[in-house]
Amino acid sequence: MKTTIDYRNDTWADVQPRVRGLQLAVYEALLRSGPCTTRELARRSGIDILTVRPRVTELCQLEWIALVDDDAGGHEGTYRALTLDEAKARFERRKAQALGRPVQAEMAL
Repeated sequence: MKTTIDYRNDTWADVQPRVRGLQLAVYEALLRSGPCTTRELARRSGIDILTVRPRVTELCQLEWIALVDDDAGGHEGTYRALTLDEAKARFERRKAQALGRPVQAEMAL
């Protein structure tokens, strides 16, 4: 499975179907749970922590979820699921950057 995005060549329609299986389950669990740590997400969703953490990393790379708070010790952060509109907007900004086009400033989460 391709986990990084080539923003110059991919379209949102190419990226969207990549989130499936365990990634989709973790994304939907985070949507339901609201912002939380990976440990909290595993507990709330019943998905094993060893499944949750790598999927969170992949979803961050695909920009379907975002780190919204990183604890001072750097041990665990709080993540939130982005709406599909937010994820698409981020994708479009990154694609524009990759193509050297002007980009509007990203709004704060």
